Amino acid sequence: MADSGALRQRRSKMHKAGNHSLCRSTCPESGKTGPFSVPDGAIQPVGDPVAALRDLAGMLTGAYRADPGNAQLARELRMTLQALMVPKDAVDGELAALFAEFAGT
Repeated sequence: MADSGALRQRRSKMHKAGNHSLCRSTCPESGKTGPFSVPDGAIQPVGDPVAALRDLAGMLTGAYRADPGNAQLARELRMTLQALMVPKDAVDGELAALFAEFAGT
């Protein structure tokens, strides 16, 4: 949803006065970061998915503590923690065979 004209005007006035609290991530003085980008060749295969999920849960926990009002972070943290709670033997036989088949290829 686009910002209202009043908000854009207020943001502009505050920016000119040196207050960058309403600035978007495109303002270098705001201290906010833009979208995350991965450099070419930096993507690594996941060797241990459970360890990767634990690392992700740790990062999401820190981000959620910094911004507790962010519903998207809360949702992702909840889903990551739920994925970590699943017991290893909760997968039925057919799924285990399918996963083993994928792991072999």
